[in-house]
Amino acid sequence: MDPPPGVPPDNTTPTVYDSKLTEPPQWERSPLYEQRKTTTNQSTFQGDQRKEIWAAIRTLLLDGTLQKSFDKAFDDIAADFTRRLGELRFAENALNEEISTEVYRWALETIGVMVFGGRLGCLDGPAHLPTDENRPREMTSLDDDIPETCSLSKRRIEELTPAERLVRITLEIANGGFLVRSEDTLNKHSETFRRALKTFDDHYSLTEHFLLQAVQSLNTNNLRPEQILVDKLRPLQNRVLPLVADILLAGVDPLAQTALGMFYQLSLNAARQQRAHDEVAWSVASRDAGASCTDMPFISACAREALRMHPVTGGVLRRSTAEMVVGGYEVPAGVDIVLAHGVSSKDEKQWGRAGAYIPERWCGEGWGPLRASRAHPAASMPFGEGCPAAGAVSKMLTSLAVRVLDNYRLEWHGPPPNVATPDVNRLQPPYYFVLQNAA
Repeated sequence: MDPPPGVPPDNTTPTVYDSKLTEPPQWERSPLYEQRKTTTNQSTFQGDQRKEIWAAIRTLLLDGTLQKSFDKAFDDIAADFTRRLGELRFAENALNEEISTEVYRWALETIGVMVFGGRLGCLDGPAHLPTDENRPREMTSLDDDIPETCSLSKRRIEELTPAERLVRITLEIANGGFLVRSEDTLNKHSETFRRALKTFDDHYSLTEHFLLQAVQSLNTNNLRPEQILVDKLRPLQNRVLPLVADILLAGVDPLAQTALGMFYQLSLNAARQQRAHDEVAWSVASRDAGASCTDMPFISACAREALRMHPVTGGVLRRSTAEMVVGGYEVPAGVDIVLAHGVSSKDEKQWGRAGAYIPERWCGEGWGPLRASRAHPAASMPFGEGCPAAGAVSKMLTSLAVRVLDNYRLEWHGPPPNVATPDVNRLQPPYYFVLQNAA
């Protein structure tokens, strides 16, 4: 929306975030709010206390030294995922329908090692290989209202490890839209609300299980590198559990979808995928030769461009607490303001060729008119205002890309690419990735 006549154009995002006159609305009828209120005697951290805690965690995760403490753990997890990726190949090296579940396993294990200080076991054992007997029937347009299920949902709950149960529950929350505010999720008498409430209870119980394990394994005199963060959170005591549960709920699904988006974009761009592979090969060779400089700027740019095109946070809702002016318009108190980060990150005026995957825009050698530096600083905010893990997500994606591209080439078999990219959330035959061995 353009500002009123005579009012200079203004980017509203900094105004809304920096004004101190807005706050996230409380959805007191949601199943998650109800679950937190029943379980913790508080729906969430409130007011300034909540803001201070999230801001402190974000500051911690922006610290380069702390980020480096997760390097080995992130790499080990990416290596396990890559091994399982190879197991998923079947006829003509196409990845089967488990690819989405495997990416969720990776995302949960990666965020889990960061907040719990240890591996959960999401990637243990062999990958599930669909056969004619256990493969689900192909979905049609008549099945749009039927949530998709993964192989874990077809096994008895008693057969699953705690980590597999958490993966299954995470997928149920994502596929069921339980975090989305809708007529069903805000109606306490609906079946969707009841299922969501039970699922959030199960998620909370499993989070508590892993948190107790994490605390019991801590030895302040001999901390492993990946335990530094959870050790710093210990002073929060009983407030750690709802905090960690919220991190998992907010982070796993967006991280998994961004990773799928990165794979999709690389599979469409053979030349850029080759350049990324060459950078990985150079880095590995340099490390083997004893060189300390193993930075991979192009790989990082690939991850950053994926975050621009597939932002973790497509939009943020803020509610005004007092009268304010946004983009030249007077906004009274109590009005919901949508900050559409998913729209601004694809704004042609800001980016130029906004619908194209161009990692070079984040590199120094990129063509001037397309460089990210010419866009407004708020034009791409993939995590919204202050996601605590914002400083670590690029490192997670980079670790994943390094391992996958060091071993394989990704090809996309599906509809032709266009500005309106296909929904990477539903990768089903005949639309699928093909995995070729790296030369």
